[in-house]
Amino acid sequence: MPKPNCDILIIGSGAAGLIAALALADKNFNVLVITKDAVTESSSAYAQGGIAVSLLPTDSPKKHIQDTLKVGLGLCEPKAVEFFINKITDSIQKLSAWGIPFSGYKEGKVAEEFLGHEAAHSERRILKVDSDLSGRMLMKTLWEKACRHSKISISQGTFLIELLKDSSTGAIQGGIFQDINNSIFPIYASATILATGGLSSLYLKSTNPAVSVGDGIACAYRAGAIIRDLEFIQFHPTALDYKHHFLLSEALRGEGAILVNALGERFMQKYAPESLELSSRAVVSQAVWQEIQENKSVYLDIRHLGLERIKKTFNGIYSFCKNAGFDLSTDLIPITPAAHYTIGGIKTDLDGKTNLNNLWAIGEVASTGLHGADRLASNSLLECIVSGFQVAENINQEINLSQEFSDQDLNLPTEQANKDKIDLIYSKEQSHKLKIKMWELASFNRTEKGLNNLLDYISSLEVDLLDLSFNPFFNQMRNQVLASKLLVQSALQRPYSLGSHQMAENLNLSNELSEGLIHTILK
Repeated sequence: MPKPNCDILIIGSGAAGLIAALALADKNFNVLVITKDAVTESSSAYAQGGIAVSLLPTDSPKKHIQDTLKVGLGLCEPKAVEFFINKITDSIQKLSAWGIPFSGYKEGKVAEEFLGHEAAHSERRILKVDSDLSGRMLMKTLWEKACRHSKISISQGTFLIELLKDSSTGAIQGGIFQDINNSIFPIYASATILATGGLSSLYLKSTNPAVSVGDGIACAYRAGAIIRDLEFIQFHPTALDYKHHFLLSEALRGEGAILVNALGERFMQKYAPESLELSSRAVVSQAVWQEIQENKSVYLDIRHLGLERIKKTFNGIYSFCKNAGFDLSTDLIPITPAAHYTIGGIKTDLDGKTNLNNLWAIGEVASTGLHGADRLASNSLLECIVSGFQVAENINQEINLSQEFSDQDLNLPTEQANKDKIDLIYSKEQSHKLKIKMWELASFNRTEKGLNNLLDYISSLEVDLLDLSFNPFFNQMRNQVLASKLLVQSALQRPYSLGSHQMAENLNLSNELSEGLIHTILK
């Protein structure tokens, strides 16, 4: 009978995963964190703006809740919105006690000048961490703290192939993994937490790390977890149109940056004359995409702020762009929309529990009901932070460290054969081709015909992969192909446009008609 390798297995090393790891380790659990790339590589580290939290006297959780519900277009679950927003202030205090260097923050208060302003927020409420590259600075403190903790072990360069499931009870017992040496092995744990992030790198253009192709969602689906609302992929309107789709934070527009086309036109006046560049991300992304389709280059212009203010407020972004050959203070900066955030995911309750025993999901991989059809800016790190602390509390109350693990025929290869290089070349070519097709047919202005053609193509890839289980060059592609298929199937379930899901044949559903909307479900 197998023995557990750890008390808690956490798959993913972003903000949600590491906060959960630290909170559980502080409760004296032995925690193993598995991460697909280096521990420093996660979508959380790529986040820029900060964390949405109401701290000003003129602001309140109630206002924040109203803003979130408005952007979510009727698909948010009000109880989830209230839950997360009402808990973020306490969570920020806990992180501050851990040493997270929030800009201007002291004992629950911060001066207005330290808070950023982003689209669809009625108040300045974006709390930064040390600089404009908030995610990187937040994660730096969490990495260092986790690496020093005696109860936390970290395995890097190791990715999830399958979840281990008890054949008699259906409970999750851990997972099967593959490391950088192509060794394949099981890890057993009393509780398993998926914190694997989203799937935006299924697309050719993405602000996410390359590893974000939906491994957690694909593996959870194969194990029987409920997946919902995957059609809602939020595209960020202002990624640098360069070989790296570096995120140009929405906070730039919050401080006055405008969007212009090749003719010098401030084109948002055509699409959203009242809110302009501070419209919801779905609206701005669609506008940028539309301008590009009309053979016009699109640019972000913040030159009018001047070098001194730009460097003071956005030094990290300024430095990156400067190194790439673009000067925010003197140049128009070429932009493109890029896949940015997975709104849907594995259905969970507010404690992070899935429909499978002993399996929790937190952060971007989960669908909690917070975001609805279009995520309010900087509510993502909010969700990661609250869910990381919350799942630790829940597991502490529910975990059974004395449970027995069932023997399973894992069908693992006893020896990993050296594969011909053509296999690796083939998988990389097919992976890239799939990303191109996802961008062309499943990003903006989706059509039923295009999505069905894409589904046929994905099905043909599945046939090619049928006999390649546990092949070291194809395991990641199996997850990528399934995650792509689930996204397309979800999009076909919702034949009308809503929020970040845009169908070319149908107009946006009005706010008046959005009441009573249902989630798309895949089982």
